[in-house]
Amino acid sequence: MSRSTIWSVAVFTVFAFATVVIFFWIRDGSLQEAGAPMYGLIGKTGGAVAETTGQIVQSTGEAIGAATDGDDAT
Repeated sequence: MSRSTIWSVAVFTVFAFATVVIFFWIRDGSLQEAGAPMYGLIGKTGGAVAETTGQIVQSTGEAIGAATDGDDAT
């Protein structure tokens, strides 16, 4: 990736984040109150990611077990 592309993505990300923060600040009246819904959203997202990761690890373990059990059917 070229340097200008990286800078463009970085600047866009900063402005997008600032826009979201300002939106919640205006909507809720303060940054502290605006942060509360974000913490809840981040907590839900983290739980979903952890659950999905656990399922992937379990499926991978089962696949490895099936491949190494000595049965030629796999």
